[in-house]
Amino acid sequence: MSFMTPRGLKIRIEIPYAFALMARLAPKRSAFRVLKTVEGLEQIPPIFGFIAAFYVLLTSPAIFLLIYSIVIGRVIGTLIIWFGLFIIPGLTQIATIVSYLSGYGILLTISVVTSFLIIGWQGVLALIGGWLISMLASGIIQWTIGWVRSKQIGQPITQSEINFFNAYRLHADACGVTPDLVLSQEEEQSGKWLACLEEYASNYPQAVSRFADSYYQAITGARRAH
Repeated sequence: MSFMTPRGLKIRIEIPYAFALMARLAPKRSAFRVLKTVEGLEQIPPIFGFIAAFYVLLTSPAIFLLIYSIVIGRVIGTLIIWFGLFIIPGLTQIATIVSYLSGYGILLTISVVTSFLIIGWQGVLALIGGWLISMLASGIIQWTIGWVRSKQIGQPITQSEINFFNAYRLHADACGVTPDLVLSQEEEQSGKWLACLEEYASNYPQAVSRFADSYYQAITGARRAH
């Protein structure tokens, strides 16, 4: 029973478990804020790729160096996510802000125009080529680490799930709440997850509409249990 973030990122985690974790953070953090952070963390690899590209364009523009920098930047961003290396101050907040702009091609358009003005059409082709190669490299890393971790825990896990756990831990640390991902028996039986889910649905019905079937299954199952 999966659910989705406000902008439709699918998270393959059972709703009662995920919202029980987020319920720990109330009232300091809402489920909406945690899920927006998940969307922000997803932007870290492309952000690093763009930063690397702009650095090369503004300092030492060269076609092969541009391609190389984009690939290295995105790979570094991917490794940060999968190993939870959030040591750069303000990175999470910046990434979350960028997530509100993602999907409109703003950063890509700016980088394409900049590449054309500095290098020409070769720069545009290098940028696009570097971006495609970086996506492939990032995908291979995600698949490899995800496969290993899936074997360890006995169920499939992707970058979306990793970023949900990352987001929870980041907010838990900020709130002084345990970052442990294991729920106690009391937490499993308390029903706080249901209150957290219903609060989220009440305030953000459009977001919940993205996983309406799973939502109603979770609600119906909880009410039958009681």
